[in-house]
Amino acid sequence: MTSLRIDAAVKAGSYLRLLIYITLIGTLILLALFAQLSLWQYLFVFIVTTLVVSYLALSRPIVLHLSQPPLSQRLNQGWQLLMRTSRGDALWQAELISVQRYQLLIHLQFKVVEPRSKLLSITIFRDQMTPTQWQAINILATVTHVQSS
Repeated sequence: MTSLRIDAAVKAGSYLRLLIYITLIGTLILLALFAQLSLWQYLFVFIVTTLVVSYLALSRPIVLHLSQPPLSQRLNQGWQLLMRTSRGDALWQAELISVQRYQLLIHLQFKVVEPRSKLLSITIFRDQMTPTQWQAINILATVTHVQSS
C-alpha cells in the first residue's frame, strides 16, 4: 500500500535547470558580442558574471528530500526538508506557505522553523523526481491552490 503523504527524494541536479542556465549564458554572450566592447570590458563582464554565478551556485541550500507531515497535522505544518548546505546535510523543519505548479517545475515556498526562522523558496524540476513522486507533488499543488482560492 502506498503512503498518503509525500515522502520524496529530490535529485540535486536537473538537466532542465542546466538547459535554462545555458540558454541565459548564450543570450548574454550574444548581447555582449553585439555591444562591441573593448577587451578590458569583456574581461570585466566575464569576471563579474563568474563571481555572481559562483556565489549563487554555492550560497543556496539544495533540497535533497521532502517529507509531508503526518495526516494528523494540517497540510502546511510539520514539513521536514533534508537540505545540503555549505556546512553539510541538515534536517530542517518548515511550514508550507505556497505552491505554484507549472508544466516542468513546481515552486514551493516555506517558512523555516528550525534551525532558524527564515523564508525559503525551492524550485523542483520534473526531472528531479520519479514520475510517481512528481504526480503526488502535482496533486499537492492542485489541492493547496483550491484551498487558498
